[in-house]
Amino acid sequence: MTSQVRRRRRASDALATAGLRVLLWWLGHGLVLAARLSAALRSQITRSLTVEISADDGPARHWDFDGQRRRVATSAGRAATPDFAVRFSSSGHALRDLVSPDAIDAIMRDRIDGTVRVEGNHLLLMWFRGLLRKVVPIGGAGPARRALPGAYVEHDPAANGVEKIIIEPAVRQLDPQWTGAWNARAKLWIVRGTNGEPLREP
Repeated sequence: MTSQVRRRRRASDALATAGLRVLLWWLGHGLVLAARLSAALRSQITRSLTVEISADDGPARHWDFDGQRRRVATSAGRAATPDFAVRFSSSGHALRDLVSPDAIDAIMRDRIDGTVRVEGNHLLLMWFRGLLRKVVPIGGAGPARRALPGAYVEHDPAANGVEKIIIEPAVRQLDPQWTGAWNARAKLWIVRGTNGEPLREP
């Protein structure tokens, strides 16, 4: 490796380190501010815990969540005893994963490769990512849904097999007396999340 290549690599590493520090600062203080202004976000802070994101080459930040006051504080550096931590092998690697629209998938793939260490309950990653998306909406919703061509979108008495289709009146929500269905729905994060309902951390 020539000296010129080494200089370029050092410059690239320094730029990535500075970029990660800026990103973590923005996410850290942005989340603190959002928790003060957004009741929806505060409703998702239901227990006290510490979350850390760090890289082996220096940059680190942690968040302290207060479940009683429903507040969050942030500080630069590693936490003494985090409840959950994501530790990257380098700042460049951390930037690539954190700004990815599929950040969770990227982190979990790299965890398998051994370039990312995830410590603690992995479900907290989805919860924490959901909070951060309120600050930086990376990985937003996809294109609007539309009916597929030729789809059976309305009742057609002339269609084959129509005699086997039971037509129920349209409703906007489950019957309140159907307690079993409501209890089952409350356990489905994908249903609650897509309807904009607040999700508590695991």
